[in-house]
Amino acid sequence: MNGNMVSWQDYDGIDGFGSATQSDVDELNKALKAGQDINPPGSVTAGDGFALRVESLERTLKNLTFRMEHIKLWKAITKLAAYNTVEEHNVLHNVGQNNDAGWIDEGDLPNEDDSSYERKFAVVKYIGTVRRVTHVMSLVRPAHQNVIAAETVNGTMHLLRVLEKSLFKARSDLSALQFDGIEKLLLDSAPTTNIIDMRGKPLSEDVLTDGALVISDAPNYGQATDLFINPRVKADLVKAFFPKERYDLFTKKTDGLVGLDIAGFTSPAGDVRFQSDVFIDDGGGTPTAAVGDATKIPATPTQSTPATSPGDALSKFTADDAGDYYYRAVACNRYGKSAPRSIEAGAVTIAAGDKVTFGLTPGSAVTVSWYEIYRTAKSGAAGTARLILRVPNAGGAGEQIINDYNNYLPGCTTAYLLQQNAEALSFKQLAPMVKIPLATVDSSIRWMQLIYGVPVVYAYGRHVLYINVGRAEGSVGV
Repeated sequence: MNGNMVSWQDYDGIDGFGSATQSDVDELNKALKAGQDINPPGSVTAGDGFALRVESLERTLKNLTFRMEHIKLWKAITKLAAYNTVEEHNVLHNVGQNNDAGWIDEGDLPNEDDSSYERKFAVVKYIGTVRRVTHVMSLVRPAHQNVIAAETVNGTMHLLRVLEKSLFKARSDLSALQFDGIEKLLLDSAPTTNIIDMRGKPLSEDVLTDGALVISDAPNYGQATDLFINPRVKADLVKAFFPKERYDLFTKKTDGLVGLDIAGFTSPAGDVRFQSDVFIDDGGGTPTAAVGDATKIPATPTQSTPATSPGDALSKFTADDAGDYYYRAVACNRYGKSAPRSIEAGAVTIAAGDKVTFGLTPGSAVTVSWYEIYRTAKSGAAGTARLILRVPNAGGAGEQIINDYNNYLPGCTTAYLLQQNAEALSFKQLAPMVKIPLATVDSSIRWMQLIYGVPVVYAYGRHVLYINVGRAEGSVGV
């Protein structure tokens, strides 16, 4: 017979568990047990083999946070050297006051024209983080890589996350330590035609084409190059290009794969690439607890004036918006956020043409730099409130009046159609990202990681901001 074969004859004389004697079972009970404990047992037990088990730890550290490919705008934006904490630039507005003047008769002296120049400036701001590794930890054989190197990488990624979000959303009126991000710069200085309010509707090829034409038309004379959007907003655009009855003319997928992704679109004014950025979001839901160092963050704010809903000519609450809404408020400063405060015991009833107004005061002596206001959708449950407003605390230790005109809708995001080159937008960098060792004051190794700079928009008319961008009807999670 083949020696590699196993037959029942090989088991002759061996009893199965069903016919074992009690002595056989007692012998089995004396065997060491590996067990499935994660931590060592609290007492020594005969037969416990935990001490002989060697941990089986994967060599690769699993990254559960964002990765470098999620950083889009920081990698794409033009970076220029800065040489002062206040960076200035000159702008040429026009080359003549009268666009139609210039025709002359034979022998005439042409009219004199003047060009228009303007000097503008941007103030450099600073972002940093401190990292620390004890000397003992630096000597321990690590599971994955050198601990100091790992913390340096983590510090770099932290700064990149702060930068990426801030390039879009930072506001110096909330905290003087912040620069103004692209959204604030455009809202403050761009022509009104360059701010497109979607009022909860999803983006479409039509409105993107309109935005590209706003940028290209006189007097802007620009060309849109990139659209920075939330990935789910991009998905709504993709769905519009791939109905079930349409043949895939773009990617020619094979191997039975179906579906579609689009890298951009061609407008009458040129090609625009889509940049999906996970850091463009709707601001999220109400925090469930305070965030940050408890000794430095504000306490939960106090509602000092009840909520009312008087009529106001600036209101954007329409007849379709009339209904009940729940509000929450959070106090914020550079160190973190307070626990939320419910505004009123129940819902606030709003009619068409109303605004909602109420007062907030700090809950402690800790400085409040701004308030975040969260609101539900109409008739939404109290726990579903989403961020709608960030309001500077002009009241200091006193009362800050909050007004909601329905300018911003809960659950909506922003999209940025940009001319992405040094002619229209850049990041002025006083110093590249740098690592500076700190003095040794205990048995640990400490260092700072820093970057100094400010985004600068040179030509406001060459960018379009879409606000209140909603999701397509029927999208999951809407």
